[in-house]
Amino acid sequence: MKTRNSGAITIVGISLLGIAAFAAMHGQHDAVVSETRPKLPAAADARHLLSTTPRHIEWVAAPLGPNRILAFVVSPERSDRAPVVIVSAHNEGASDWARAIGDRVAEAGFIAVVPDELTGEGPNGGDTDSFRDAGAVQSALARLGPQEVLRRIEAVRSFVLTSPASNGIAVRLDLGTDERLIAATVEAAATRSGKFALTEDGFAAALNFIGEATNDHPVFSPQTVQNEHATHLALLAKAANKTGETGQPGRPGGDTSYYQKRPDLPADFYTAKATLAHSKLHKEFVEIPVGAVKLRTWIEYPAVQGRVGTVIVMQHGAGMDDWVRAVADQLAQSGFLAVAPDVWSGTGPGGGGLDSFQFVDDAMKASVRITPDETMTRFKAAREYALKLPQANGKSASLGFCAGGGNSFRFAGEVPELNGAVVFYGGPPDDTVIERIHAPVIGFYGENDVRVTAAVEPTSAKMGRLGKTYEPHIYPKTTHSFVLFQEVGGNPAAVKDAWPRAIAFLKKQLASD
Repeated sequence: MKTRNSGAITIVGISLLGIAAFAAMHGQHDAVVSETRPKLPAAADARHLLSTTPRHIEWVAAPLGPNRILAFVVSPERSDRAPVVIVSAHNEGASDWARAIGDRVAEAGFIAVVPDELTGEGPNGGDTDSFRDAGAVQSALARLGPQEVLRRIEAVRSFVLTSPASNGIAVRLDLGTDERLIAATVEAAATRSGKFALTEDGFAAALNFIGEATNDHPVFSPQTVQNEHATHLALLAKAANKTGETGQPGRPGGDTSYYQKRPDLPADFYTAKATLAHSKLHKEFVEIPVGAVKLRTWIEYPAVQGRVGTVIVMQHGAGMDDWVRAVADQLAQSGFLAVAPDVWSGTGPGGGGLDSFQFVDDAMKASVRITPDETMTRFKAAREYALKLPQANGKSASLGFCAGGGNSFRFAGEVPELNGAVVFYGGPPDDTVIERIHAPVIGFYGENDVRVTAAVEPTSAKMGRLGKTYEPHIYPKTTHSFVLFQEVGGNPAAVKDAWPRAIAFLKKQLASD
């Protein structure tokens, strides 16, 4: 593997041998992708699609005067900026079906946004999903009136267009279930519009129209497979047939694979559960009081003598799940006291956290109610608790992925005593927070993740001007969540380079005096 420097940013090259081996293993992918196109989802399949999409999904809150409007956003994995497509299904609000359509729009390479026009309008201040049935949703939208609905959609549109991943072009995609029509309106230099049948072919034609009207040519990695989740599972099954066991940890080997975990790298999506099951380290859940909430926190202890550094593990967009706990296990295996709080504690049924929800999608939406400031408060509480543990040496660092990566970056500015911050594909905080950063920050990013990576260069320049230490690494042909999905595109090589760097950074910053 070769490394070259570009200013303060390190671009890590992937060996051609590694790419060739990966391409050979995934040879069947190219044939599948070339023959497929995003399909119009059926309403009955929507919930399943939302639970299995390989794309980055999140709920955002757009400002609307003193209030906020929620919106569901699906990001494509591409290395260039993309048009923003606002998806609206007539009389449905942000229904599962509308959001599943958004996922398919993102599959085509666009940033898909589904506004929840009924934010705060439901029972007990709820949103679209709080209404008892489709008729109640339709009545609520009628009470708002078309002008207010449009005002809320426009607030979301304006907000999302400011994203670094947006190329500034907005598109409206309106699905009329009564007329069985799809209306596409492209707001570029010259407004263009078209109408299409609400059918499989009509949906494909609408997406083609949007691509042509916006002159959009997505830059995907040759190894990035759109709609690859089902193929992942199929290949995992093949691996299981070869070994007799899936997710078996600790077996040494070459490249990260579907059925074996390297002992020096964290678990991926497929090996997380088995990693936790086979781990011999002492681990426990504790509940930390934070105001009226009991912050459920996973702590894993290293099998070493003496005091060690503490790492606050900050959950990714899917919450503090088995995979985040498996990452904590890897950190503890490396000699750190690993602490992973469920910052969604108290948002679920009965005051629970992530594990109280049936669907992660519901947990993600509920988490929007926790403000960024409250998130920081909860991470601070976990850190303060951990530093009082007998094995803690008084030094601490943060490490996070996706949303947790952004939180880790911000944590460095919120906690002056922090000794280091590790950021995996997370965005930077605002300038006022950056100015308060004292700890060194190291970051790892995928080229095919422009939503996040577009901010790396300006952040590097800003940190440099302020005399801050920031060491970003961008990996070519690499996706968002490359530590979670380690077998895609350039991800295997990225993980093998990034994780040892992260561990070396933590060992340096958290060494006992």
